[in-house]
Amino acid sequence: MKKVFLFAVIIMAAVACKKSKDEPAPLSTRNQWDGRYRMEGTMTDHTNSNFRWKDDTYLYTLQTSGTNTDSLVSADLGFPGIVIANITNATFYSGFGLVLTLDAATNKVTGLTNYFGQPSSAGRSAVMDPTGANSIDPATKNIKLKFFMDEVGVAGHRATFDVTLVYLGTRP
Repeated sequence: MKKVFLFAVIIMAAVACKKSKDEPAPLSTRNQWDGRYRMEGTMTDHTNSNFRWKDDTYLYTLQTSGTNTDSLVSADLGFPGIVIANITNATFYSGFGLVLTLDAATNKVTGLTNYFGQPSSAGRSAVMDPTGANSIDPATKNIKLKFFMDEVGVAGHRATFDVTLVYLGTRP
């Protein structure tokens, strides 16, 4: 009985470890937007004037998450998020980070979502502002974005961002 049980466990482990042919292959390359960036621009929190744009010195990376998607990761935070200020201190909105969808054929940002969910457990969602350029400069690789952070329980948009991701180079 022990031998049969052990044999069954080994077979089950082998089957569990075998890769399904329907499973997508992991991304082994980076897409063309993957790299290091500095974020410049403006931000307005419509519900709390203590939250505002910190400055244009914070560094980010766009990290490939799909063929045409990238997560915006703060170098200071070490995860998706945007550094802002609360009176004099650097801070960020918990549960809010961006995943960008980009189109190489049109040089446009065609969508963005909250990395942590729409809405996240903190009740926050990312919404692209269609009045913004939301575009990619193919010569410089700079990306212009205009978007809102919506929050459950807040009427209208909680915050407005109008930023440019200035391309600095490839990431390690």
